[in-house]
Amino acid sequence: MVTKLRLKQRYDETAKIYDKRYEEIQRAKYRLVLENLPPKVKRLLDLGCGTGMFLNELSSRSEFVVGLDVSSEMLEVAKGRAGKAHLVLADADALPFIDGSFDVVVSVTLLQNMPDPTATLREAVRVLRPGGTAVFTVLKKKHSPTELETWMTLVGMRVIKSGEMDGNEDVYCVARL
Repeated sequence: MVTKLRLKQRYDETAKIYDKRYEEIQRAKYRLVLENLPPKVKRLLDLGCGTGMFLNELSSRSEFVVGLDVSSEMLEVAKGRAGKAHLVLADADALPFIDGSFDVVVSVTLLQNMPDPTATLREAVRVLRPGGTAVFTVLKKKHSPTELETWMTLVGMRVIKSGEMDGNEDVYCVARL
């Protein structure tokens, strides 16, 4: 199993080439997230925002956006495209926010990297306000839609929809608290 430290190092090392390698496939995931956002969002957290590829689009849909990542190098790249989004360097398992801080938490292709995905989701739920929405994707070669649904249910979320993304490497789950 890859440790968090090794994973952080890998993302730090690949930050400058990440977009060239993954932009096209990530964009399809971002479209799915955008399609599943509530119409009005005040506060949104992008958990594992990476190079910030998605932050401007999220900022156009939310009054206040935070992009969080554990890789300082990824966030350095994100600075150039963050727009009005706020960037935070932190571990997704120890979020530096008070309970109920966000209306929406989104996370694209992060959970498969975490040692205990339910612990990560518990932390996401902690910072989500009652009635808030979570949209998560995870690599389908690592986890199934059923696993993602089970995790969401275990942390107290109500699954709205989930499944495999057509022509993509991810599965997804949309849930509400």
